Amino acid sequence: MRYVITRTAAPRLADFDTFFTDFFGDTATRKIPPVDIYETENSYVIEAEVAGYSENDVRVHIKDHVLTISSEETWKERRAREREEKNMIVSEINLPEFSRSFKLPEDADSERAEAESKNGILTVSIPRIRKVEKGRIEIKIGR
Repeated sequence: MRYVITRTAAPRLADFDTFFTDFFGDTATRKIPPVDIYETENSYVIEAEVAGYSENDVRVHIKDHVLTISSEETWKERRAREREEKNMIVSEINLPEFSRSFKLPEDADSERAEAESKNGILTVSIPRIRKVEKGRIEIKIGR
């Protein structure tokens, strides 16, 4: 998966590398879901790669015109419990917590936003508010 941030330290730099790991956290275990953002005539669309996370593990919310996609904090405990129940011998699948935020454009109608998850892709659609163009408005006379 291309959004896994990895690094390899030379053995002679291991202590130096450990300093940064201790200070900034282990970037080798962090995932930041990549996104595609595009607009159509009627909406803005954000697609995020969330493969491995179930719909219950991902949270999408909008506050103060900022859209945030994040993993639920409780899923980490659930994953640890599942590992214990399965009597794991090797466990290399790591789905860490994440959070990404996006400032929405002025014409985004955040109250009508919708989200769906399919095949590891979370799609969030935010309709656009139609603005009436200023200028001459033709009014038809009814009979």
